[in-house]
Amino acid sequence: MTTPQHGPFAEAPLEELFPDAGEGDLELLRHEAARVDAALAPKGPARWEWEPGVLFTEITVGDEAGDRLEYMLQVDCSEGTSAWVFAGVSVACGCEENHETHLVGQVPVYLTELTSLYEGTELGMAFSFAAWELTGWIENPREPDYWRSLKGLPAPRPTAPAP
Repeated sequence: MTTPQHGPFAEAPLEELFPDAGEGDLELLRHEAARVDAALAPKGPARWEWEPGVLFTEITVGDEAGDRLEYMLQVDCSEGTSAWVFAGVSVACGCEENHETHLVGQVPVYLTELTSLYEGTELGMAFSFAAWELTGWIENPREPDYWRSLKGLPAPRPTAPAP
């Protein structure tokens, strides 16, 4: 596998993506991905992308013409000696300033020494922590206006009324 693949989490070949990971790590990844999918109901399961050492999802919620939220969750063990897990939420909007670039919440978890990392469930625990934050963002609150107000983002561009 050299090109990125995509599909539901169940199709991700975790043993190939993270060959040094223990079964405990992989079980935690599976469990937390199922919890993310449950938080997305009734929208449906997340679409994941993967390549060796990397697993990623980005979930968009909201109006395509107006403000929307983008949720991200990524595991990256591609560096060889370190790894990280990242969860984030962004307001994707049509404002005049920094259009579509408002990262309003993030949880980075950095792990080092992959040789010792995989002896336990550190990767799985880091993924669990990030997935927990992500599902909290998805479930409470879902409206971009909340994040816009909380982070002091500029007002959205006025949209033209429908003809």
